[in-house]
Amino acid sequence: MIQMIGGEMPEYAEERPPAGGALYRHLLDRLPARTRVLVAGPHDDALIDALTPGLEVTCLVRSQPEAERLSESGVRVLCGTLPKLTETERYDTVVALDGTGRLCSPEGPQYDWAESVRALKRTLRPGGTLLLVVENELGVHRLVDPGTPTASRTGDAWRPLGEFGTAPGRADRLAAVLGNEGLPVTGLAAVWPAPGHPALLATPETLRYGPLDPLAALVTGVVGSAYTTKAVLSDPRRLAATAVRRGLGAELAPGWLAVAHLAPRPAVPFPIPPALLTSGSSVIEIAGGPGEWQRRVVRGDTGLGGPLPTGRLLEELLLTAALGHDLPSLRRLLTGWMTALPHAAAENVLVEGDRFALLDPSVAERPDVLGRFARTLLTGGYAHPWPGVTEVDRLTKVLAGAAGLPGTPPVPDPEPAPDIRRQHEEQLDALRRRLADATERNHFYEAELEKRDAELGRAKSQIAMFSGSLGYRAAKAGLVIARKALRRGKS
Repeated sequence: MIQMIGGEMPEYAEERPPAGGALYRHLLDRLPARTRVLVAGPHDDALIDALTPGLEVTCLVRSQPEAERLSESGVRVLCGTLPKLTETERYDTVVALDGTGRLCSPEGPQYDWAESVRALKRTLRPGGTLLLVVENELGVHRLVDPGTPTASRTGDAWRPLGEFGTAPGRADRLAAVLGNEGLPVTGLAAVWPAPGHPALLATPETLRYGPLDPLAALVTGVVGSAYTTKAVLSDPRRLAATAVRRGLGAELAPGWLAVAHLAPRPAVPFPIPPALLTSGSSVIEIAGGPGEWQRRVVRGDTGLGGPLPTGRLLEELLLTAALGHDLPSLRRLLTGWMTALPHAAAENVLVEGDRFALLDPSVAERPDVLGRFARTLLTGGYAHPWPGVTEVDRLTKVLAGAAGLPGTPPVPDPEPAPDIRRQHEEQLDALRRRLADATERNHFYEAELEKRDAELGRAKSQIAMFSGSLGYRAAKAGLVIARKALRRGKS
């Protein structure tokens, strides 16, 4: 059933994908039965389907074609803009995992972030729960984006505020602002690698006091998967890993998920675990304490559970040793890697001392992992101890020799990778340096050639002058006579 509430957008389809993903579906599975839910904004069909059994679901969308499509699936739909919602209908839970940016339309008033939160609050029953995702305008996804959020690049961004909006800029400020609005926050999580489709959720406490090195490795993996083939300013994997390892994982996360309640608090809490991760089709909960952190599979392959390994990511350690031209460390790491996990990629291995552990057991093994690291070393613009080696196959042979391998490992074909503009600049700088060096050598050789030409000209002039003189001819004739006399004497 569709109810037109005003401000609907006929013949309009959202251009950006809706919010969704396995982690959001897992969290919404925790809603108690017979709950009345308002899903505000574009959300994935699989997420809405997961809510439908046992719950009374109403969707609020501004696109009329989208509303008609949802209505055909049996969901009650309110088609229109957020300011047209009335207080006559109240809900136990409001789900706004797409944020508040696509709840208004040009057909009605334009609410900013704070006004949108107040409008959503008015639809909650006493004790109701609000699940709200807020994008971080200073997140890693913005820092590596070649564009700017204040430039309207899509049809649904006719009012692109970007950093000029009113949304809070930090996780703790988000909790404080919602508390001041009468919505105390009982759960907060940083969202990686994108606000609408997370593959990793972690609470600010976990990102501050938890196992930072393994968490940095997990963030590196999910960010790397999200940015394949995308154009970026710099490598988002390195930036995200550094942020988490330096204790800024919550501050530089692409977004935050807040669970807030309208007083009084509900009898059934809605907890957020310390960390949630997707691995393939599985959902893994990460929890623990100072001694040991455990992975518990809540959905999918139970073989992925067990203790969370500790240590730094092997790829980072290898790059650090290469940048420092630390050949002993490179040999030790390469030898240990090829001995312990010869078919595991460097970005999927954690190293602590002499122990090498697999980070994600669900990742398939590969025979060309050494060649993949060689390609990373060359295409990433990293300095290394073999600057004269510029081909992947040759560098793979060098690394294999350093690891003590008897044969030549296979070289992988080029794979999709982020289009990193900083690497382009580094490659251009390297080409400029080589061109400047070649120009300088060319000038040196030209000067030497002119100098040699001048010396040769003087020598020719002297030879010509001496060869035409009487003394030169007499000396030449005497030399001929002496050679004949010497030959007669020998005979």
